[in-house]
Order: sequence, then structure tokens, then C-alpha cells
Amino acid sequence: MWKKLLTSRKFTTITPDNLQKYFPGYFRTPSEQLEYERLILYGSKNKIPVSTQSMAPYNYHCNVDCRRRYGPFHNMRFKRQASTGSGNNDDFMHACCVTNVFFETPDLKPSVNGDNRNLLHLPGMRQVFKVENCSQAVGCTGCRCMHEQALASAVVIKQHIPPSLADQMDDLEIDLFYFNGCCKCVNYG
Repeated sequence: MWKKLLTSRKFTTITPDNLQKYFPGYFRTPSEQLEYERLILYGSKNKIPVSTQSMAPYNYHCNVDCRRRYGPFHNMRFKRQASTGSGNNDDFMHACCVTNVFFETPDLKPSVNGDNRNLLHLPGMRQVFKVENCSQAVGCTGCRCMHEQALASAVVIKQHIPPSLADQMDDLEIDLFYFNGCCKCVNYG
């Protein structure tokens, strides 16, 4: 149901050019990935404030004073540091939650249906996904930090084909995956 079979691509060899032709936007070279990360991280840092009136009809109240000069994030700074994988990550502090943004290129991952799928990668061309790690500061009350699951599609090797034998475009299909996404601070009580 979630898979798009590629029946019209028989006897077409898997090459970087064919991947770009049949799956535009799924695969990136290292330099393309660095530019993509720069744009993603720029968008993550430039937050757009919303009106406090937007919560009024629902009668929600936050018990965290973000202006306090003490507490879980006093004297903490935004930081950018090297990580495994693509080499970039960012920490964003908000209320009681800390979000660490990074990028991963999994070889094997469970699909939304729970089937372990082999994602296709070539040397110098990989499928890269933005992932966020969410953690909660000690001492926060009245809220809980939670991941929002982000849905992404990826080019995978058909299940009945061993990855080492996949060499034709007809051996590939699209499947859907969940990745840890945005960290949400959810009030309770």
C-alpha cells in the first residue's frame, strides 16, 4: 500500500546518474548534504514567535518562567559541535526540553509497517535524514518532553532481494519510515 513499485525500470543498472534521474532529491553527495544541513539548521535557529493570545481559548497555562536567571538552563549557551555521521549537530534549549539536531544515514531501519528494510546507498551518495534527540532537564514540573515522530520516505531494496544482489533499478521501491522529530514540551496536570 505504501510502496511504489518501479515496474517500468527493468534492466536499468543502479548508477548515481540513474538514481538522480529516477529518485530526484533522495540522494546527496557530501557537498550537497553540507548545504542541506546549513539550510535546515538555519531554519531551526530562526524561530518565529507566536502570539500568546493563540492559547487563550483553550485555557492552557504554562508554569515555567522562561525569564528566570536560575534553573535548569542558567548559563547554558547554544552550541554547535562535531558529531558522528555527517558532522553537524545543534542543541536548542526551550522551556524544560533540550533538542539535539543531527543527521543519520541508516543502512537498515524498520518501516512504518515494522518490516526491517535495507536502504539503498552508493559510495559518495547517501540518503540522509534529519533526526532530533529530545531530553528533559532535571527538576522540571508540570510538563513532559516528548518526541514528535517525523514521517520520511526512502528508496529501499525490495524485500525478496539480498542487498548484495541488488543491481537493477527494478530491485528498488519506496517505503515510509518514522524518525524522531521535533521535541515538544507538553503540559500535564
